[in-house]
Amino acid sequence: MKKNIVFIIAILSILVLLTGCAASVPTPTPTPTPTATLTVYSSCFDCWGYIWVNGFSTGKYIDYNGSVTVTGLTPGTVASVQIVDEFGNHSHIEYVSLNPGNNILNFTWFW
Repeated sequence: MKKNIVFIIAILSILVLLTGCAASVPTPTPTPTPTATLTVYSSCFDCWGYIWVNGFSTGKYIDYNGSVTVTGLTPGTVASVQIVDEFGNHSHIEYVSLNPGNNILNFTWFW
């Protein structure tokens, strides 16, 4: 009987020890992937139309003295940005080095 009690105490001690060790191991938390956004401002009378990034339309329309925000861009890259109006006229290209978070670009002239 005495051997059984010692055996049970030993088993319970091992279980407590293992449970305590498992509880103290930190679980890794996923790190969020940084993203970049780009807010484009129009500061010239001729700066209106659709915003294009890297040769593709974003579907976002900017008006004179307006602004639009493009989301889902990759930080650490360079984006080429231009405005294309309804008549197919393309503005000059602005290049923006994208940082994590919001980036700002101000169009002050069209061609």
